[in-house]
Amino acid sequence: MSTDRYRRQTLVKELGQKGQELLATKHAIVIGGGGLGSHSANLLVRMGIGSLDIVDNDTVDITNLHRTSLFTQEDLGKSKAFVLQEKLRAINTEVRVRGINQKVTKENIESLVKNADVIVDGTDSMSLRFIINEVSIKYNIPWVYAGVYETVGMVMGILPKKTPCLQCISQNIPESISGEIPVLGSLPAIIASIQCTETIKLLLGKPLAGLLIYDVWNQCFDTMDIKRNPRCPICGIKKL
Repeated sequence: MSTDRYRRQTLVKELGQKGQELLATKHAIVIGGGGLGSHSANLLVRMGIGSLDIVDNDTVDITNLHRTSLFTQEDLGKSKAFVLQEKLRAINTEVRVRGINQKVTKENIESLVKNADVIVDGTDSMSLRFIINEVSIKYNIPWVYAGVYETVGMVMGILPKKTPCLQCISQNIPESISGEIPVLGSLPAIIASIQCTETIKLLLGKPLAGLLIYDVWNQCFDTMDIKRNPRCPICGIKKL
C-alpha cells in the first residue's frame, strides 16, 4: 500500500495509519451505478477500500450526466458497471475493482453480496432496498442506505441486530413516486460523501450517526436517533 497516496488522510486522528491499513482489507459492494452509486464508489476507491464491486445492468444515459462526475458524453449507451470499472481502476490501481453488469433480484442477491463486508446502496428503488435489507439481516452484512429526492437526501448506516433496519425507519422515508425522480445535480455528490463516511466508520467499527437528513437547497442538516423496533417483521427480536 502506497504511504504517500493516503498520507494526508492518515493524519486524520479518527482514521490514522491503522485505520487505513484496516480499510485496505475490506470488500464493499455498491448496488447501483448512477448518481449516488458512482459517487460513493469513486470516493471509496480514492480513500483506499481494499476491493469493490459495482453492480448495475443499466447503460449511461444523457440524463445521468448532470448528477455524476465520472461519466462523459463519450460513455453514452455503454454499461455503467463496465465504464465505472475501467475508470476506477485507472484512478487507483491498488484497489481491486469489478463491474458486474447484472440486475439485482431477490434470486441472485445472495450470490452477489455473500463475500462483502458492507453493502452500499446506490439504488433508486425502495423495493430493491427492502431486498438488500432482508439479505443484510439474514447474513449479518452491514449496509448503508441512501436516497435523494429533489433537494433532500437521507443516509443511514445499518448494523444487523444492533441498529434499526430499513423496515424500522420506513415510516420516515417518503414513498416512491412513479416516473422520473427529480434531483438537483449537486445533491447526489453531497449525500454520497456522507454515505461514504458512514461506510468507512462502519468498516472501522466506529459509532454511526443514525438517520441523517440534508436539504441542500435550504442548507438544513438534521440527525434522527431512531430506535430499533422490537416488533419489526425483519429484524425484531422474535425474528432473530
